[in-house]
Amino acid sequence: MALQPFTNEQLNYFKFSFVVLNEFPKVLRQTFKHMWDNTFAHLPGYQPWDNSNAVRNMFLATEGSKTKVPTHLPYEEWDCSALFQATIYAKSFALPDTTGHHRTRSDLYLKHRKPPHGTFHSSVVSPGGNDAETFAVAIDQLRLLRNAFCHSSSSEIDKKTFDQYIQHTKDAITALGITTDPIDAVGSLTESDFPTEKACKLKDDIKKELQTENTFLQTENIFLKENVENELMSMRSDFAKSRQERQEDSIELRKTIEKAATANQEMTNKKIAEMNQKFEDILKTERPGK
Repeated sequence: MALQPFTNEQLNYFKFSFVVLNEFPKVLRQTFKHMWDNTFAHLPGYQPWDNSNAVRNMFLATEGSKTKVPTHLPYEEWDCSALFQATIYAKSFALPDTTGHHRTRSDLYLKHRKPPHGTFHSSVVSPGGNDAETFAVAIDQLRLLRNAFCHSSSSEIDKKTFDQYIQHTKDAITALGITTDPIDAVGSLTESDFPTEKACKLKDDIKKELQTENTFLQTENIFLKENVENELMSMRSDFAKSRQERQEDSIELRKTIEKAATANQEMTNKKIAEMNQKFEDILKTERPGK
């Protein structure tokens, strides 16, 4: 059965969903490969990214053998959530801050410049010409655009919003050094480019993407809960240890005070005894025979 004709707003939604589901992962994979090759390919014991088991295990090792990225799968199967984890949230690409501590690209460049909820970065280019910062902000812009798509309550996008999304997408992709030709081509898509079969498949892909995002958020919540619980346990342990140390210090201080008090009393008693002896001597001198 043929679909009813799309409205312009519905067509915009399908166009942007096509960009998010098909182009975003391609761009993020190219960016991840670029970051890996520029960071590790020249180091002894490492190799350029070729998507082999060996290089994926290298990435897992640089992450500390623990990551939310499915390194057991070819990176063509990594979705957007995994690719964000593999880039701006990855320990592998952490850089030193002003104090010398290594921090992820997200913590270093994005933590203190989050745009208000529901908005985007006004610019993805680093004010200081820092390529690492530009890459981080551009990747985060794609993340914000994908979130806007996944969290949308409607399957329609008006022209103004659609044009804004496409422009932000092109700016981010350009900053990553990747051609925007596929994005430009989306603007010329018409209703005929979304026949029944293709539209239905796209709807299925959208549903899967939303389910993936929901699963990721649930996992993220569990991860955050575990971190909070671990932090609380650590705080309790530190508090107990601190209390024990304070008790030990208090006992030592009490002993020191008691020793000092005893020593002072002994010294005082000694001085009193000496004074009494001198007084007795004086009395004997002044009153002999008495």
